[in-house]
Amino acid sequence: MSKKKLTAEQVIYCRDNYVSGDKEFGIRGLAKKLGVKADVIKDLIHGETYKDVGGKIHAPRERLTTEAKIAIASGADFQTLAMKFGISEETIQKYLDSQQPKKSAAISDEVKAAIRAEYVPYSKEFGREALAVKYGVSPATIGQIVKGMARKVKPEIPDFIKEAIIEAVDAEKMTVKALAERFSISREAVKSVLAEAGITLRKRVDDDTKKEIVEAYKAGQSLRELEEIYGVNRATIADWIRPFKREKPKVELTQELREQIYRYHSQGYGIGIIGKTLGISQTIVRRVIDGEL
Repeated sequence: MSKKKLTAEQVIYCRDNYVSGDKEFGIRGLAKKLGVKADVIKDLIHGETYKDVGGKIHAPRERLTTEAKIAIASGADFQTLAMKFGISEETIQKYLDSQQPKKSAAISDEVKAAIRAEYVPYSKEFGREALAVKYGVSPATIGQIVKGMARKVKPEIPDFIKEAIIEAVDAEKMTVKALAERFSISREAVKSVLAEAGITLRKRVDDDTKKEIVEAYKAGQSLRELEEIYGVNRATIADWIRPFKREKPKVELTQELREQIYRYHSQGYGIGIIGKTLGISQTIVRRVIDGEL
């Protein structure tokens, strides 16, 4: 782009039509239109250059430092903050407004149906977090939409499969987990068949399975995940893994972490989701948001 001098008409055009952040009439858009650098437009918009030309002068956007944001979050007086950081009270109010949780937009029945069809528990591609990003909502909203999906209409199981399940229980004393694996159906389906036949199996977990559960926990799986995978009550699993319970590492409350908490909070995420995402306690999240830390 050339360093050509703009005419008075061009300067006035830019100043009168400038719209901050707009693709066509923002600084970059106007610079492209007139074939000049963005800095040329920025300076004339703010009145740094072409001072003898008319048109509307736009004040530079006030930028808040991290220190100022923390001070604002603490609830200090607007006038004191404005004087200390050289910003306007209007800028302070706008920042506070931006930190308020945003109301979630209404989700249509079609989108809800699509989410339920795609949802796969704990999946990286189709779990809560992935679908939240895809559909522009919070993970908590996805959780509400898919809540109760386990109570869907059960698929019909052929009679010969039911008979084979019952024979396997009588002859081999197989567990629900083993039956589900052999017949390629869910554990709930196996339980349904057994309940229909009036058969109650006592849950038996052998030592190998216990060791497998403990190793899975040590590898990073949660009690909730282990309960779902193995069909064993999480309280029972908690007793098994007590000697191996992972110590939560102490988290240093850095400025970067504070900024992440503020950002997620401003996007409407709840305290629980923020804590889980950042690996810190809900108490810390709440105290940072309330300005106590």
